Amino acid sequence: MKLSALAATAMALMTWAMPASAQQTAAQDDGPAAIAIASAISYRQIPADAALDILPADDTDLVNDALELSVQALSQRGHPRSSDAGYVVNINAVLVRGVGQDAGLMRLEEGSKRGDQYTNADKSPYGEPLTAGNLFNSEDGAVLSPARPQTGGHLMRISYEVYDRKSGLYVWRGQIERDSIEVGPDASLQQMIPALLQHFGTSLPQTEVPLN
Repeated sequence: MKLSALAATAMALMTWAMPASAQQTAAQDDGPAAIAIASAISYRQIPADAALDILPADDTDLVNDALELSVQALSQRGHPRSSDAGYVVNINAVLVRGVGQDAGLMRLEEGSKRGDQYTNADKSPYGEPLTAGNLFNSEDGAVLSPARPQTGGHLMRISYEVYDRKSGLYVWRGQIERDSIEVGPDASLQQMIPALLQHFGTSLPQTEVPLN
């Protein structure tokens, strides 16, 4: 009993003597590495066993990975994939590095109806109509200029739009995003997608999702 009491006292003294920064780090180790924020809005009920035509917004590796995980998650919820399904699901996934540089500025997706890919019609030296390379470089006709000091991490956003093929009207929209360099893209996708799609077809207020 005396030995246990001495050990407890020693541990308490060690914790008290630990620098504040080390104590904070130790406390953080007990919590999630990052927090994602999920939200969704339902316009009309989707039948529980409805087939879905699941399509990627573009052909990037990130979107294709999100597509594969989404197909798996939705299949587990009873939604088979079919190219002629009555409901169409568009999936998009983006990773924006250095989000602090465009803080407070208009996002590209809020631009003209022609679409972001035509913003720089003359093409940049990087060989793309609009590339991350010329977002912040004013010499290349930057959209977001001038550059600002980086204050954020890496913003990853996965978004879904579901519409009725016959009417063309949206029936559900959802998105989940995280701004952190503590959890990599692959691990983020694997955790964020199932967390959001648990609420597929239903409305969800902004909800925190812990990531590890």
